[in-house]
Amino acid sequence: MIAGLQMIEKNIAEKISDELDKIGLLYRLFSRTKDNKSITEKIQRKAAEGTPYKVDGKKIQDLIGVRIVTYFQDDIHLVKKILNDKFKFVDEEIDELALTVFKPKRTNIIYSFNSEQIDTFTEIQFSSQNEDLKLIDKTFELQLRTMLSEGWHEIDHNLRYKCKQDWESHKEKERLLNGIYANLETNDIALKSLFNELAYQHFKNKNWEALIRTKFRLKFQLTPMKPQLIEIFESDHSLAKRIIKFDRGELLLKIAMSDFSLPVNINNLIYIINYFELKNREIYDVSPELIRNYGFE
Repeated sequence: MIAGLQMIEKNIAEKISDELDKIGLLYRLFSRTKDNKSITEKIQRKAAEGTPYKVDGKKIQDLIGVRIVTYFQDDIHLVKKILNDKFKFVDEEIDELALTVFKPKRTNIIYSFNSEQIDTFTEIQFSSQNEDLKLIDKTFELQLRTMLSEGWHEIDHNLRYKCKQDWESHKEKERLLNGIYANLETNDIALKSLFNELAYQHFKNKNWEALIRTKFRLKFQLTPMKPQLIEIFESDHSLAKRIIKFDRGELLLKIAMSDFSLPVNINNLIYIINYFELKNREIYDVSPELIRNYGFE
């Protein structure tokens, strides 16, 4: 049973990594499959809370859990859009932000197994003597966090959520714990703003390579910007001006949904940006054959 479930987990994690690595996103991925002890504990806890799992009703949906930790807050929305297109969406639990209250925002999404994974899991259920498997859905849960908030969420889940009685009559301590999260959320916002401001400074200083790197915040290969591209940008500053105004998320989403599969470096990103947005003939003429084969509008 364990081997079959781990195979499903590995397949899901590899597909997610392939999609995010394609655009060079900065992230960390963690995955796990619940063991029998964890399954039994969750079933008993939900029953004690008055919301028991049922064979013909609500079932466990996170037998397999995947957590993606992004370096930047705005990448959470980007990852969600990319993966909603690659997996079959089932449900989501996303907290609304309150203007006057700082509290953790859950971004948890449930996706269905694909047909092959459903067949594997059905075989596991049929052959296993574990009755608890009948209370498990053919789904996995995706959790999205930022790097700065990840540690806080782990502490909160294990030392507050799972043992709420420890915090009874200690509201001031709960408030302080939430206050720590508030600082982390503020830092997430500040981090993105810092890089946006730095990108603009590089634009003003005509440092085109640094502009691309700080504007898009990706895991770039250490390949310098080609001299011919530098010359093109030097001769037409409006190209860089347009880039600084681009919506980073929308552009990366276009790349993620495209057929392009090139190493993530400064030059290739410029070629792809040119294909989708800039439409500059000089850049097109020095682009790789893969891009030129798509034509020029």
